[in-house]
Amino acid sequence: MSGNVSPVLEEGLAQLDIPFNVDQLLKLHVFLQELERWNKAYGFVKAAGQQLIIRHVLDSLSAWRKISALPRRAQVVDVGSGAGFPGIPLAVFLADSRFTLLEPSAKKAAFLRNVAILAHLDNVEVEEARLEDVERRFDLVVFRAFTPLHREIDALRRILNHNGVIIAYKGKRARILEEIDEAGISLEQVLIEAVEVPFLSEERHLVILSTFFSES
Repeated sequence: MSGNVSPVLEEGLAQLDIPFNVDQLLKLHVFLQELERWNKAYGFVKAAGQQLIIRHVLDSLSAWRKISALPRRAQVVDVGSGAGFPGIPLAVFLADSRFTLLEPSAKKAAFLRNVAILAHLDNVEVEEARLEDVERRFDLVVFRAFTPLHREIDALRRILNHNGVIIAYKGKRARILEEIDEAGISLEQVLIEAVEVPFLSEERHLVILSTFFSES
């Protein structure tokens, strides 16, 4: 398996305590192979090689334990999926959830559809649309490098099922506190959870919103 998948990925999965099998590693291999290929033409992400795995794949999977424990996560949407983060890595290891990758860019949406087919990601669908045009609702909304919280808080709330959860991938705690204040959310209504990304010595957090959205 190490001939196809970087040992950094396998070790990272082990550090995150994510059980995996050969089929899942192959799906990630196809995804990364296609991303490297498309990236040369379109520059979807800046990182490559091991840094791509660490900064994007393992970072995306840093929420796996939290998400896998949620009581309701049948329908998940990755808002502003871009090159497929965090949606595709999460979909590989959460096969019992249905993932919608929401991406307004035609080029990125085409890439995501291509990967879903080639990697046999049967629990993934791609919706080429903007957030404000989405009419469905989801149990879980995730996003990474999409927007500061205050800019789209109402739109995110609108696509969330009753008692649904929003999980945002964020960096430094100080900046998170500023975003929460700008969004008009009290600290009692949000959980800020530090996460360790294997091989990455940077401050990373999950911002988890649930009660704020289930009160209405």
